[in-house]
Amino acid sequence: MRRKPVEQLKLAFATALIALFTLSPGALHAVDTVPLTQIGSTPLPEVTGGDFDHFAVDLPHNRLYVAAEVYASIEVFDLKTGQHLLSARGVVKSPRKIVFLEDRNQLLVADAGDASCEFLDATNLRLIKSVALDPGPDAGVYASQSRIFYVSNGGRAAKTDFSYVSMISVDKQEVIGRIRVEASTLKTLVLDPATEKLYATMRDKNQVAVVGLEKKAVEQTWSSPELHVDSAMAYDTIHKRIFVGDRNPGKLVVLDAADGHVIQTLDIGNVSDDMTYDSAHHRIYISSEDGVDVVAQDSPDHYRVVQHVDTLGGKTSIYVPSIARFFVVHTRGDQAKEAGLQVFRVN
Repeated sequence: MRRKPVEQLKLAFATALIALFTLSPGALHAVDTVPLTQIGSTPLPEVTGGDFDHFAVDLPHNRLYVAAEVYASIEVFDLKTGQHLLSARGVVKSPRKIVFLEDRNQLLVADAGDASCEFLDATNLRLIKSVALDPGPDAGVYASQSRIFYVSNGGRAAKTDFSYVSMISVDKQEVIGRIRVEASTLKTLVLDPATEKLYATMRDKNQVAVVGLEKKAVEQTWSSPELHVDSAMAYDTIHKRIFVGDRNPGKLVVLDAADGHVIQTLDIGNVSDDMTYDSAHHRIYISSEDGVDVVAQDSPDHYRVVQHVDTLGGKTSIYVPSIARFFVVHTRGDQAKEAGLQVFRVN
């Protein structure tokens, strides 16, 4: 029996509704456009080799800074155009984690070559103050509420099987305390201001340390067969999820910040070095030697890779939400004839 046109329309409408409400959570969050689109690049022919470590952003003065470990420089770019503005050499011997202090117009730089934290004038990159640390300062995070810069140091560089997280007051420009962590290599530090907890990847132990800042002590140590050569890390403060990048092989491990249990693992590029959680778009951007993987957060317990971008071996990256830009810097090597900065629009 042939259906009447009105009945056909009703059936089609009902079928569409059923399809809509039976979609997976991931499908409901799907977008038509790719997350990252490259819009520019800036060559750095003078940077002849060695890794870059971390970026820092100066929004008021429209500047982007990145540390070059072996070339021993701070490279400065125009934040909006990506134009190279300045290369400051000779101030820091081996720069690692860098932080911009807006109210002081200063850069804080963990200097692994000089076992110190350097306070630099952000305009001309001249040295203001050098604060001595144990050998090998590397990872770091700035707590804006307490105005303390937490920096990892000691450990393997000091020929000990434990490290310190030193607490540097940016107002006093001195170390005001330190926290011992039973690992020789701490690669990334992330902070939860709400709970006053600091999370640290313990690379040599394949663990994550949870540090209570009020008592200045390690409260928990998370272990799992899924954690391996931990490096990059990011934190979702809303859903309380810790994201850890494994190396050899490359994996993203999602942990519950309540107790450290593994929620999900995903294959990503190997040797990840930087990771950013984008709360507005529910994405994670992970840069590695194999490129950038964009991971969609369909729900706090479900994740999937939605894009992979070639970055010529660049594993140092940063996302600047206010201008919807994502930056990656790569060194000269097997994948690129010269170092350079890549600029992406975040869609």
